[in-house]
Amino acid sequence: MKIDLNLFTVFDAIYTEQSLTRAAEVLNLTQPAISHALKRLRDAFGDPLFQRQNNRMAPTPVAKNIIDDVQQALRLLNATTQVSQQFIAKSSTRAFKVSLHELLESSYLPPLMHDIGNIAPKVTLNSVRINRNDLSIMLASGDIDLAVDILLPVGKDIYHQQLQQDEAVVLARANHPHIHKQLTRQTYLAQQHIIVSSRSSGLSLEDFELSRLGLQRNVGLRCKHHFSACRVLENSDMLLTLPKSVATILATRFAVQVYNLPIDLPSIDLHLYWHKNADRDPANQWLRSLMIHCRNISQEPL
Repeated sequence: MKIDLNLFTVFDAIYTEQSLTRAAEVLNLTQPAISHALKRLRDAFGDPLFQRQNNRMAPTPVAKNIIDDVQQALRLLNATTQVSQQFIAKSSTRAFKVSLHELLESSYLPPLMHDIGNIAPKVTLNSVRINRNDLSIMLASGDIDLAVDILLPVGKDIYHQQLQQDEAVVLARANHPHIHKQLTRQTYLAQQHIIVSSRSSGLSLEDFELSRLGLQRNVGLRCKHHFSACRVLENSDMLLTLPKSVATILATRFAVQVYNLPIDLPSIDLHLYWHKNADRDPANQWLRSLMIHCRNISQEPL
């Protein structure tokens, strides 16, 4: 037997108030709505449940027999609702999924996991990479909780806010024979370049912007990881264009040097995305605040 749980709230109110009128007032419902709910309860249990005696609605033996279980169940549901409206980071075992481009993991994961480890040691995080075309669907379905990416066209159900503006710079090996004090446009366009992308083909963001200026680079290598690209840079004259925040990190770990990009390209706007259904979710709010904190504590733009 399936019964609408809201009917038990009406049952409890009638039992407690001993009046359909007062039950309607307590629940902020009309008396016809209370009467209709009582009829459904009577049909479900095959019992009148309440009978009018003088000026009150007296419970039948069946009603007396189930009232304790009903009230206990309602208390449990209320407690569950209150807990769902809270997020206790210290004891939570929540597993979050965040869509982060491989390029962004080195910037976000170290400070993010440091905060999670200190604040919520039982929380786990899964950094995944999704197709940008699936971002809205994955957020709506709950397959991911948050996403960080460049500014994308999204529907009204997807909320987002800008995290940071970054700029493109160039990495080259130390003592590059064709670069002296600064990298010139002529040298930049003359050298071979590395593209790091999970896609097997297609223009990179910087190549798209260069094409709008009527310029074209000579791409000599397309690979999937920046670690591999930097190993190649150390032993070649190739160049790698990437956001400054990531380039700064890589320059501390490889024998490479950061140069200003000699061509004026638009800034790289990074946005934090979430679904409107998660906007008031305390757990999602907490994770969003950590992501924003990761941006704020960074010495370089993310």
